[in-house]
Amino acid sequence: MNLYEFQGRDILTSFSISVPYGVIVQTTEQAINAAQIIFKNTKTQSIVIKAQILAGGRGKSGGILVAKSLEDVYTKSQFLLNKYLITSQTAKQGELVTKLLITENIYNHNDNIYRPKEYYIAISFNREIEKNIILYSQQGGINIETNYDHHIFQEVIDPGLGILEFQYRKIGYHLGIDIKKFKFFLYNLYKAYVLYNAILLEINPLIYNNHNIIALDSKITLDNNALFRIKKIFKTYQETYLDKNHNINFIKLEGNVGCMVNGAGLAMATMDLIKSCGGSPSNFLDIGGDANQEKVQKAFDLILKDTSVQVILINIFGGIVRCDDVVHGIINAYNEYIKTNNKYPKIVFRLQGTNAKIAKEILYKNKQFPIFYTSTLKEASNKIQKLLSS
Repeated sequence: MNLYEFQGRDILTSFSISVPYGVIVQTTEQAINAAQIIFKNTKTQSIVIKAQILAGGRGKSGGILVAKSLEDVYTKSQFLLNKYLITSQTAKQGELVTKLLITENIYNHNDNIYRPKEYYIAISFNREIEKNIILYSQQGGINIETNYDHHIFQEVIDPGLGILEFQYRKIGYHLGIDIKKFKFFLYNLYKAYVLYNAILLEINPLIYNNHNIIALDSKITLDNNALFRIKKIFKTYQETYLDKNHNINFIKLEGNVGCMVNGAGLAMATMDLIKSCGGSPSNFLDIGGDANQEKVQKAFDLILKDTSVQVILINIFGGIVRCDDVVHGIINAYNEYIKTNNKYPKIVFRLQGTNAKIAKEILYKNKQFPIFYTSTLKEASNKIQKLLSS
């Protein structure tokens, strides 16, 4: 699960890691009030307004703005709020901005003698060697991956041992940061990474300003399988990624072919199949192993809401899931959909397993819908290709 920046800040501050003074807001009025508080309680001479979306590249896409007055805060907050922000990491339509983070401008303090030094540091899990790694660089900020890739260093951390004393000194020495301050910072950063079951904890840029280490921006990704340990974040995960009542794993993608599958592995293979026949998947949708008619109908509704979908591939391997339940759910959803829509996508079915024959008979009885039954993945691929080109 990817966290919003303001959620990451909450985690970092709970581990005594400094972040810029800031307030999360949802209206322009709240933005003004937050800016007043920040001007009053800090030495900043300007305010940074940051759109909160689950994608990077905000700075280069107008999602991070600087305001020098309260009037400027109002204008720029109004410009961002409830608008779709398109970055290099979003789909074509972008992501809707419903929250803003209003913070002090660390680069524009009254007592700044020079521009604060920017660094990069990240902790992630390397599956190949089954160890954690720390990536770090004396260069930080925008485009670090392309501009400074040869300046990024790596330190391997054994999960059983944690960070050893010589590693604290080695990394701190290479970065040129006071060892005592850096050890306190890195100890807490690694502790946050472990206790929150993160698979990525990235600080970019990390600021060393007036002998203080400050995490200016962060990106944190948590392991979905461990979210149940963190009730507050798990609740956010359910609201963001899972349908509350039906526990549907649905992720919107950019494409023209919808897909519904039972099982994450089969879903990935199905998405590869769609790409191989000239299409592009519009979603990841795993109905799981306990799907019933109601859950299938709800899942299919999610696909039908996407107007860019031209064809839908239903690829079900019936084990615990009954193929006839899947078909009934699809037909029920279609019946509701056509009441308000004259145009609807074509469906390619591939069903195998429990009650597949019964499901096939049900499909043949509903010829009024543009439903095409296939027995193999190759047949499904050929059919999708023909439907997209017709």
